[in-house]
Amino acid sequence: MEPISDSTGFQKVPAVENPTMPVADIPWSPPPIDPLPELGDPERATLIDRLRESAKKNELDSTSWACLWLSDIESLRGIVRAAGHSRGLAACMMIGVTAFTMIRAWKTRLTTLRETQAKRKLGEDESPKRKLSVKTACLERDNGSCVITNLPDVDVAHIYPLSLKEGRSSAKNETYDQFWTSLDTFWSEDLVAEWKERLTGPCGTELCENLLCLCPNAHRYWGACYFALQPLHLRDDRKELITRFYWLPKVTRHTVQVQDKPSIPLHPPKELLNLRVENTDGSAHKMNSGDLVVFQTKDPENMPLPSWDLLQMQWILNRIGAISGAASASTWPWDWDTEDEDSNMEFEYYDDEDME
Repeated sequence: MEPISDSTGFQKVPAVENPTMPVADIPWSPPPIDPLPELGDPERATLIDRLRESAKKNELDSTSWACLWLSDIESLRGIVRAAGHSRGLAACMMIGVTAFTMIRAWKTRLTTLRETQAKRKLGEDESPKRKLSVKTACLERDNGSCVITNLPDVDVAHIYPLSLKEGRSSAKNETYDQFWTSLDTFWSEDLVAEWKERLTGPCGTELCENLLCLCPNAHRYWGACYFALQPLHLRDDRKELITRFYWLPKVTRHTVQVQDKPSIPLHPPKELLNLRVENTDGSAHKMNSGDLVVFQTKDPENMPLPSWDLLQMQWILNRIGAISGAASASTWPWDWDTEDEDSNMEFEYYDDEDME
């Protein structure tokens, strides 16, 4: 599970927007390092400029701006066509409430499993025995070490948040519905259906495919959208999944010119401590954008790899949360649920009592 520097002899291949999952065991090499491959399509800038003209508005909320630039191209065409028939609709698309609500729901984390369980009755799909099985599978798959740093002191973290599980409460269910409706605005029905399908079984979010091991610092950065993992290649026997690590910027929500293209620097925000990767030979290095993170499993049936679809969802939404500022940890006090005055960030943890 060791991050691999991209200084290899791989032959580069062109990046493809919204790639389908490659599963054939054929010679493969990683695409060029590019944190925003969506910008490679020149049609995107043209469509966004047409939307600006329809709305008669040059500025918009940074969250809607980020969603437009990272939406799939077919959905963006549909948005522009609809906006061309209604200036009101076009203006509404520029306000950003829908996009902002979606991203804030995505980055919200809960405190601990123990606190969560104390507040609700366990259903059949949330039995302690099942929790143990899922956690153990994830820990064994990841060798009990952080998939980023290789450190042994780990949290079992979610890809898709437990806080967005369907049916947690009436209030949470409303958030769940709003979240998925918002996704349908910017991404194709088929793509969103693939994401949702991974979470609609009896176990909901509590799947080995939705979990990965992270050290506490990496878990905190993950929840704050300070980095993202881009899924690149899945071996046909489903025993290896290659992803690419990218640092993401730390900004606040703002107003932006519609036609301005987003950018993502290849270095971590200066106020963050870099993640130190422990190498197998005892040496260490800092985590760099472009480094490959390889997930492996000996048993794809009982210890499956992280879901390609959920990682793809994370890859898109973490970048939007970062470049728009919607994931900023201290900007929006109505999300503060923790008693810790120094941090409003909450994370999903499995309690050691689950191992008993």
